[in-house]
Amino acid sequence: MSVERWKYALMQLAGRNRVHVGSDTSAAYRDLAEFYDNSEIIGFPSGETSGYWSVPNAWEVDGATLTAPDGSVVADWRENKLSLFTYSPAFKGKVSLEQLEDRLFSIPDKPNRTPFHFRNQYRHWDIDWGFCLPDSVRRSLKPGTYEVDIATRFVPGEMEMLEQVHQGQVDDSLLLVGHFDHPAMCNDGLVGCLAGHEVVSRLSGRETRLTYRMLSTIEIIGSVFYAAEHAPAKSVRQALFMATAGARAPLNYQTSFSGTAPIDRVMTHVFRHYAAKSESENIHGFRQGPLCNDETAFDVGGVNIPCGVVMRAPFDEYHTDADNLDAVAEENFEEQVDLVLKAIDILERNAKLTRRFSGLPCLSNPELDLYLSPSMVSQVRTEGREDRAFAECNGKALAAIEKKPDALNHLTNVLPIMCEGDLTTLDVAEKVDLPFELVDVYTERWSDKGLLEKEWINPLASA
Repeated sequence: MSVERWKYALMQLAGRNRVHVGSDTSAAYRDLAEFYDNSEIIGFPSGETSGYWSVPNAWEVDGATLTAPDGSVVADWRENKLSLFTYSPAFKGKVSLEQLEDRLFSIPDKPNRTPFHFRNQYRHWDIDWGFCLPDSVRRSLKPGTYEVDIATRFVPGEMEMLEQVHQGQVDDSLLLVGHFDHPAMCNDGLVGCLAGHEVVSRLSGRETRLTYRMLSTIEIIGSVFYAAEHAPAKSVRQALFMATAGARAPLNYQTSFSGTAPIDRVMTHVFRHYAAKSESENIHGFRQGPLCNDETAFDVGGVNIPCGVVMRAPFDEYHTDADNLDAVAEENFEEQVDLVLKAIDILERNAKLTRRFSGLPCLSNPELDLYLSPSMVSQVRTEGREDRAFAECNGKALAAIEKKPDALNHLTNVLPIMCEGDLTTLDVAEKVDLPFELVDVYTERWSDKGLLEKEWINPLASA
């Protein structure tokens, strides 16, 4: 059901004119809310300010065409929503090709694609009209008089965003966030939003300790307003930006500014143990990844919410009309969702380990049955039951048993000295270089036998 849900949402929302403020953006948010329960629309009226940012008026487009001297239509907004500069003012008149050239935008090394021109939205006090064209079309334009007919309006409106909440036992929240704008494009950033909503939705029916939120908002400016006015009241402690989840590109993680926040630690762990081998080391410092997003709206003085970014990048279709439904890979989307859910599992289950024994337990004693054999003993190969003992774990986690046959035995050797109440399950997992869930399952068995106590620690309490 969840797979079909995000696909249906994508098909319904992809072609919409999702700009900073506009009626189509507002309608798209309401359609998004129909797919995802426990959602609320938040609004900020035009003219409201936060720092030096202000909410612009709504931009409404009735139509826009550029017609060549021979009467052929060079660009038509109704056919391609990227063909008009976003937030372009109205203009009707005739211009020469020379006059037009300064108002055209194309990408020479992508000659058959229409690019995305977005800067008017961030400089709404100094806007100008213009058209985006494939460079091959731009190069073919003939001298003469061109007719421009741009019918747009600016009216007061609201910059909206949609927040979905999975309430936990405590209010301390991890905020997933994505930007919902970018007209008629998919991976950037609609698909990232859908990935975040899928994460929160797939927690439905599960009792969690922490609260999890997903915010679909307007790039940068929406996050600035949310961070200032909503995050403190909602106990948002850390954030994770969800970007370009369906792109056919490598997975990357960009850390928060400190690089040491709990979200950094758990995401680095899941990348190491669950991402493809070629991607497992794709960890970048703050603002040093292949794409930069809204992390600076949260990881900034006065807000101080550590924010990591999980993304697939770089991808060839970026900021062009090729970023369409065909550019979205379902398996890539699902992998990114699964990785974030595994990170949440660690946040939910990581526990302080305190021993309830003194001296070395005989782990092979039938009363305990906790011994994990090395692959060789006295030059004789052993046949353990580790695969059955960990059968409940994910397949990729189980693969670690085959790749590192002696790591489990190493776990039995170090655990007795790593449960003095100052270390956690994740500390042990990192020490033995095994997936968290293997160590979590094994320490649960120790707990069941009364050998240790596991006490969950709130990873966001002091964040």
